[in-house]
Amino acid sequence: MPIHTEICDLIGIKHPIIQAGMGPFTTVKLAAAVSKEGALGVVSQCGGPHYEKYRDKTHVEVMADAIEETNKNTNNIFGINVRVPKTSDDAKNVVDYVVDAVESDSKLAKKLRVVITSAGDPLQEYLKKIKKAGMIHLHVAAAVSHAKRVERAGCDAVIASGYEAGGHLALKPVHTFVLIPEVIKSVNIPVIAAGGMCDGKSLAAILIMGGAGVQMGTRFIATSDSDFKDCYKESFLEGKMSDTVVMEGFLSPHCRYLSNPWTEEFVKVIEAGATDEEKLQFKVQGRINAAEVGDKDKGSMLCGMCVGRIHEIPTVKEVINQVINEAEELLRTRPNAVLKG
Repeated sequence: MPIHTEICDLIGIKHPIIQAGMGPFTTVKLAAAVSKEGALGVVSQCGGPHYEKYRDKTHVEVMADAIEETNKNTNNIFGINVRVPKTSDDAKNVVDYVVDAVESDSKLAKKLRVVITSAGDPLQEYLKKIKKAGMIHLHVAAAVSHAKRVERAGCDAVIASGYEAGGHLALKPVHTFVLIPEVIKSVNIPVIAAGGMCDGKSLAAILIMGGAGVQMGTRFIATSDSDFKDCYKESFLEGKMSDTVVMEGFLSPHCRYLSNPWTEEFVKVIEAGATDEEKLQFKVQGRINAAEVGDKDKGSMLCGMCVGRIHEIPTVKEVINQVINEAEELLRTRPNAVLKG
C-alpha cells in the first residue's frame, strides 16, 4: 500500500515530502522538479542589493518572477517560503502580493496553494490573510512553545525543525528526535519533521512517531535538478556528519554551515574583533561566492548534518522514489520483525 498521510490530503500532494525553502536561491528549478514528482516544491524568498542578479529588483519582483517561472514548469501544486521577522517590511509586501495574485488568477490559485512562513512570529496580524485567501499556511518552529504559537495562529500544520538542520537555527539546541515527539504530543495539527531528514529511514521513523511527513533541504540541494552551483553540490559529497559548524548567520546568531576555508576565515574575523558591519560584509561576500561565483572555498555553504549521508547527486525523481520505496519497505517489514507473539 502506498504511503498517504493527512498532509497529502491537506495540500493535495501524492507524497508526504516537502522541499525546504533555501535562499539565497529562489529554487525555481528545484520547486518545479519536486512538484512534478508529487511532493511539495517550494519557491524560496530571495532578493536584496547584495546579489547582482536581484540588485535592481524588490523582493516582490523577484518572487513574482519566480512564481511565474515555476507556474510555467509544473502542472502540480507548489508553494512559497517567506521569512517573517518583525523587523522586515519585505515579508508583508511579499505576502500581500501572493494573496492578491491568487485571488485575481483562479488558475494560479489551483497550483500555488501553500505559504510556508519561517524565522518569525506566526501570530503577526498580516499573516491572517493567507488563510482568508483560501491558501494553506504552514509555519516552521524549532521549539514546543513555538509550535503551540503556530497552532494558536490557526496554521494548518507545523514544520518542527530540529537542530540538525542547515541554515538558521533556534537559539537553544533541541535535536530532531527529541523535539518531534514532544511537538506531536503538544499540538492538535499535523506535524512535519525537518532537520536531518534525507531518506526513507527518516520518513518511516517520523511516521511511526505520529508525524505527517518530512521536509528535506540538504538532500534536495544535492540533486541534478537543483538551482545550486555544481561546486556547492559536489562539496556535499566530501562532507562527513561532523563536518558542519554552527556560527553567526544573517537572521540568527546560530546558523549551520559546511566547514570549509570560509568558515575558518570567519572565525578569525570574529576573533579579531570585527565590527557588525565588517562581519555582515564578510557574510555577504560568502553568500555571493557560493551563489553567484561558485567558489566552494570562499563561499558559505549552508547545509544540515545529514550531509554526511549524501554520497551521490541523483535527479529529484530518483530521490523521491528512493525515499518512498525505502520507507514503504521498512513500514511493511519491520513490524513483523520486531512484534512477536
